[in-house]
Amino acid sequence: MLSSHMLLGASLMLLALHFPSAELKPEHECTSIDIRNECNQMHLLDNCTVVTGYVMITLIASEQHCNFSEYTFPLLTEITEFMIFTEVRGLTHITKMFPALTVIRGRRLFLNYALGVTNMYDLEELAFPQLVAIQRGQVYIGNSPKLCNIDQVNWDLLTLSSGENHVTMVSKSCSTPMCSGCSSSHCWSNVYCQRSLNDNVGNSSIKIENCHEDCLGGCKQVMSAANCTACRGLSDAGVCVKSCPKDKYIMEHFQRCYTRDECVTKHGYVISGSQCVAFCPSGYRTDNQSECVLCGPEEACISFCTPEYPGNTFHIYNLADAEKLRGCQIYNGSLVITIRNKVNETELYQSFTAIREVRGHVKVYRSSQLRSLNFLRNLERVHGDPPENRHYSFILYDNKQLAELWKPARKLELMEGGMFMHRNNKLCNRRMREFQSVVTHDKALDSLQTNDQEVQCSPLKMQLFVQKRTHRTAKLSWLKSQTSQRLELIHRPLPPGQWYHEESELEAPICTRINWKRRLLFPDDLVDNGTHYLFQLEDLQPDTRYACLLRTFGDELAQEARSDLIYFQTELDIPKPPLLELVKKTDSSLTVRMASHDHDSFLLTVFKLEDDQKYIEQRNYCHQLSFVWRDMDGPNWTGFEDYEDCCAHKAEQLDDSRFIANMREQYRCTLDDRQQCRRISLAEATLPQLRLPRNTTQYEINSLPRYRLYELQLQACNSLGCSSHTTLYGRTNYTLGANLLTQLHACHIRETDKYVLRFEEPANPNGLVTNYVIHYRNKFNQTHVGCVTRKDHQKAGYVYVKRLNITYTECAVRVHSLAGDEMTPYMSIIQCSEDDQRQFAHSREAKELAPEHSELPVTASHARGISIFLICFLLGCSASLVWVLYKRRCWKRIPGLRRYVPVREQWLLDRQQTEDREILVDGFETVRFQNNNDSQADDYPM
Repeated sequence: MLSSHMLLGASLMLLALHFPSAELKPEHECTSIDIRNECNQMHLLDNCTVVTGYVMITLIASEQHCNFSEYTFPLLTEITEFMIFTEVRGLTHITKMFPALTVIRGRRLFLNYALGVTNMYDLEELAFPQLVAIQRGQVYIGNSPKLCNIDQVNWDLLTLSSGENHVTMVSKSCSTPMCSGCSSSHCWSNVYCQRSLNDNVGNSSIKIENCHEDCLGGCKQVMSAANCTACRGLSDAGVCVKSCPKDKYIMEHFQRCYTRDECVTKHGYVISGSQCVAFCPSGYRTDNQSECVLCGPEEACISFCTPEYPGNTFHIYNLADAEKLRGCQIYNGSLVITIRNKVNETELYQSFTAIREVRGHVKVYRSSQLRSLNFLRNLERVHGDPPENRHYSFILYDNKQLAELWKPARKLELMEGGMFMHRNNKLCNRRMREFQSVVTHDKALDSLQTNDQEVQCSPLKMQLFVQKRTHRTAKLSWLKSQTSQRLELIHRPLPPGQWYHEESELEAPICTRINWKRRLLFPDDLVDNGTHYLFQLEDLQPDTRYACLLRTFGDELAQEARSDLIYFQTELDIPKPPLLELVKKTDSSLTVRMASHDHDSFLLTVFKLEDDQKYIEQRNYCHQLSFVWRDMDGPNWTGFEDYEDCCAHKAEQLDDSRFIANMREQYRCTLDDRQQCRRISLAEATLPQLRLPRNTTQYEINSLPRYRLYELQLQACNSLGCSSHTTLYGRTNYTLGANLLTQLHACHIRETDKYVLRFEEPANPNGLVTNYVIHYRNKFNQTHVGCVTRKDHQKAGYVYVKRLNITYTECAVRVHSLAGDEMTPYMSIIQCSEDDQRQFAHSREAKELAPEHSELPVTASHARGISIFLICFLLGCSASLVWVLYKRRCWKRIPGLRRYVPVREQWLLDRQQTEDREILVDGFETVRFQNNNDSQADDYPM
């Protein structure tokens, strides 16, 4: 024993000789540092070892021309709250700026984050070589387009509290670091490895392998708490301790031990027991010694908070918002909690632990990450002034993960209004009713989730079996002993290979299960075979994979059970009619696209539909010209058909397409109705029936005549048969020049007005030929146009004769077919030879059909028309001249006409001639007198 004590003493002496005595690490505390607009404020961080607050470096523009490489802070090891970088131009590397930063405690957060880097447009490298822990809060990195390597950092290893890190890597030009020499595959860069919370190795240069258990991130002396890089817990003047000495007080927010003077004078806090706090807890007040003492019976020691927000409503979106309620007992307003990121709910309780009353209403709304409301367990009274929607003072709505309310620590009372609980997918009805029963309020005002939205509380396992499957049905069975008062069966089709997790939309309200079908069942409606209930699912789709789930509910005493999600696939049916579409066509081919999903092959049948020549030739295309529809631009189209007519036409087309789809579905070939399966008659098929492989998506039909109409019928086939056919009509394109005449002979019979044209039909025209239009012209720009139908031209032996009283020297023929018209080049008209005249004399055209030829209107002036016009004009002038001469000669011989000619009275008075006078009587009748000055008045009896 003595020798062992001597050996231990010698070891301690050697250790003391090898290592100097522990010296306290000098600490220089800095309060929160906000650096913005000017980079020379970066010197505020000089000599800081600990920032008891936050560090924000923001809004430094490029015009500052900052040289950030000059700024480095090797003494800073700890930040008690958060660190934010945003809108700092010119900063490319953060590595050398904070080479010794070891821990960010996150005692107060910015939103939910303790480290935030955003809108850093020039930042290329983000590295904290000594950072081992972010004790509270998460990491946000976004909108930094040049930032690289952040995907190699294990951010979940840094953030010790549960939550959700938001890290977005934008740059695509980054090379992945190799992390060579690192103990793990995580690193900041090729130079710096990522450290973890367990990396507690000291200075390797002096062979120190382990540090004190209270050290964090390393140390400078073995097994000493005095020279730790940072402390895991409390720090007392640079020494890591588990608890503060008796003469000092714990400031939990800064994780420090302070004297009374430091707590009260330096930080402005108060003493509460062994703690240095910002305010006294509930039921205590501050005395003149800055200590918290118990309130007397007559004292109102209540922390009363009034919101500084419009509408007296405080919205809580994150832990930082919740921190603002710490210490508040009565909140004079309404609380709306909407937390959509994963947070530590224990920390929420620390913020809400003092809350006793809310004067307004409490609303937990779309908090998708909250699982429990236990942080509200100290709440005692909700006044509901004003109530939500004039009826409710406690509202739970659309909280996807909320599965637990809380058991009130004291009596909970809703002074005005009731409860509103809806669309909380995992909040089971039993717990909801239990909470409703323990809260004092007017239950008549409550609105709770209905039976259609029931969620089960810890249900028993239910066995669901698939007994039989067909192409349309599936028979299900389960034990009678596991069945309660009602059942809910939900199912939906699934793509191949897709699986559903238990935490999915299965527990969502029925109105939100868009793709799920629901059936509510009762035991009296089910088939009973003694031990099992049977139910047959109908109206399923053939060859389709389904997911199915069965749940059973009862009253509060009955058991609840739920099956696992089972999967089954229906049997095959005859395929549906395939899709068929014309995608390309030429003058000799048609290309179609096809698709189906439940087939083994395609069957394609082609029919050539001949144009009805007899029906087409009932019309005389020389007298009834064909109407050509021309493309029109926007304004012309608008004038042709207005907007309402266009919309009505499209609506009619949509109705037609729906009707056709319904008819195809109703009368398609299936195993349920074999009578609809009809064989295609191959007697009129143009081509042999084509069997195409299953993977065919496009097929080209070649060697087709030009401008011919075809009917394409496509069927999808499998082992059970072929589907009803899908029909597509398509016409091949026309070919330019196909309508041109290969031989044209034109001549003029001497000393006559007869012109003879001889031409055969085109060998392979663009569809049926309807008529021919013959054009004549001469060097005087005189023209004539004639027309003959194809039928008449064939009857005439392909000879066309026309009498023309003007000499023409050239002619051409325009051939009209169903595809349009084409005109041959003009050719010279020659004198007919004796053989031509002989052939013409024996032709049927010369004997019978000459008077029947039709003419089109002449396009130029005709000599005969001019002569007729001149003759008529001269005859009219001659007749007018004869009439005038005749009237002048016979004027005086017609006194009856002359007496009605009006004479001006003034002119009769002024006229003093020797001839007879005429006097106007009664305004229109004239009396003639002889002009005799010697006559007396009595000589003319009246």
